Amino acid sequence: MPLPGHRARPTEQLGFREKIVSILKSDGLINATMLTAIVVGFFHGWLKVRFPNPTTTFLFDGLLAIALVLVYFKKRGRGAPFFLKTRVGKALTAFYVLCFAYLFVPGGPPFVVGLAAMRGWCFASLIYYLGYHLTESITQVKGYFYVLALLGVITALYGIRQTPEEVQRRAVQDAHFAERYKGIYYATSSGKLELRRFSTFVSSGVFGSVMAFVSVFAIVLFTDPTENKTERVLLMAALVPLAYALVLSGARAALIMLGAGFLTIAWYRRKFQTFILLPAVLLVALNYGIEKTSGNASERYETLLQKDTVVMRMLIPTVIGWRSLQENPIGFGLGKSGYSVPFFLTGHTGYNDYRTADGDLGCLMIEMGIFGLILFGRVLWAALRTVYEILMQLRETPVATVALSSAACIVIAVMIFPIGSPFLGIPTGALTWFFLGTLQKLAAEAAPAANLSEAAAGASAQSTKRFLYYRPKPSA
Repeated sequence: MPLPGHRARPTEQLGFREKIVSILKSDGLINATMLTAIVVGFFHGWLKVRFPNPTTTFLFDGLLAIALVLVYFKKRGRGAPFFLKTRVGKALTAFYVLCFAYLFVPGGPPFVVGLAAMRGWCFASLIYYLGYHLTESITQVKGYFYVLALLGVITALYGIRQTPEEVQRRAVQDAHFAERYKGIYYATSSGKLELRRFSTFVSSGVFGSVMAFVSVFAIVLFTDPTENKTERVLLMAALVPLAYALVLSGARAALIMLGAGFLTIAWYRRKFQTFILLPAVLLVALNYGIEKTSGNASERYETLLQKDTVVMRMLIPTVIGWRSLQENPIGFGLGKSGYSVPFFLTGHTGYNDYRTADGDLGCLMIEMGIFGLILFGRVLWAALRTVYEILMQLRETPVATVALSSAACIVIAVMIFPIGSPFLGIPTGALTWFFLGTLQKLAAEAAPAANLSEAAAGASAQSTKRFLYYRPKPSA
C-alpha cells in the first residue's frame, strides 16, 4: 500500500505550484471554500475596517461553516460517520456535551450570550473533522502549507511598509479605524511611542502570532529532505520578512511561540540546518527589526528575561480564574467571562455582568469550573498524545512533516492557553485543529503501510536466519 502523496509522482519531484494546484484536484468546491476562508483570515482586520458590518465580522467563520456542511452531507451520502471515534474525537464530543449543558446554568448569562461563547469554545475544534474528511494526500496538505507561507509573506511585507504617519493619517480620516487601533503603540523608557505593526489583521498581537505560526510551517518544510532545492531556498528567503515583521509587531507572546515551535522542530529533526543555519537567518532578521525601531523593540523584548514579569504575566489570568473557582467550583455558565462574545451583543441584550480574564484558562474556570478544566484538559492531553505517538511511529516517513507541523502548533497552543486565546485567533485557531485532522487521516492511511513494511522486513530477516543456522539432522 503506497503512502499518501505517492500515488502519482513522488512528492519530492513536485514544485510548490503543483502542490498548491493539487488542493483542488479532489472535492474542489469544498477545498476552494477552505482556501477562501484562509485568505479571509489573513485579511480579516483589513476587511473589518474597510467594510464595517456583521457580515465581514463573521465571514471567516461563515466560510468554514459552509465547508463543514458540505463535508457533512458528503460523508452522510456515503454512509460514513462525520464525528470520529479517535482519542481526540471522543474527548471533543464529551466537551461539546458539557458546553451544551452549561448553556442552561441557573442564574447564568442570557441564552444568546451563552450561544456566542459556545461558538468560541466549540466551533474552531469542529475544523478537526473538516481536516480529517477533506484530506486525500500529503501533496494536498503540503499545498496548504505553501499557501500559508505565501499569504504570510504578503501580509508580512504589507506590515513592514506601515508607517506611523500612514496610520495617523488613516485615523484622522476614519473614526472606525481610529477606535479599533487606538492602542496600537507601546511606550519606551524614554517616553517615545513606537508603532506596533498590525498589517491586515485585527491587532498587532494577532499579526505577530500569525507570523510565528507561518514561520513554523516554513521551517518544517525547509527541513524536510523531500523538498527540492528551489523550494528550500524560497522558504529560507520567506523566513526573513516573517521574522522581521514579527519583531515590528511588538508581540512578545509571538516570539515565545516561534521559540517553542523551533525547539520542537529541532528536537525532532536534529539536522545541521535546524541547529545552525536557521537560527542564523532568524537572528539576522530579528536583529534588523530591532535596528528598524532604533532599539526600542529590544527594550520591549528584554522584559521576557525578567523572571518576575514573566511569572506575574502567567499567573494573573490564572489567579482570576482560581478565585472564581473557589467562589463557585462548578462555574457561572457559558458567556460569564465574555469569552468570544461580540461587543454588539451587550447593547442588544443589556447584559454586562461579566467576570473577565486575559487567558483562556481563566475564562474556562469562570464559565465551566472544575468540569471544564477536566474535560478540556482531556482534549489537550489527547491532542498532545496523538501527535507524539504519530511522530514516534512514523518517523522518517512522508507523514512526519505533517506530524511535526501539527505537533509544533499544539505545543504552542498549550503554552499560550493560560495567557491568551490560541484556539480563538483568526486564522490560527481553526488551522491548528484543521492540520491535526489532516494528520490523523494521513496517519490512519500510512500506519498499515508502515506495519506491512516492518512485517516484510522481519520476515526477510527471519528467513535469512533460518538459512544461516539451519543444520540438517543426521540420518538414522
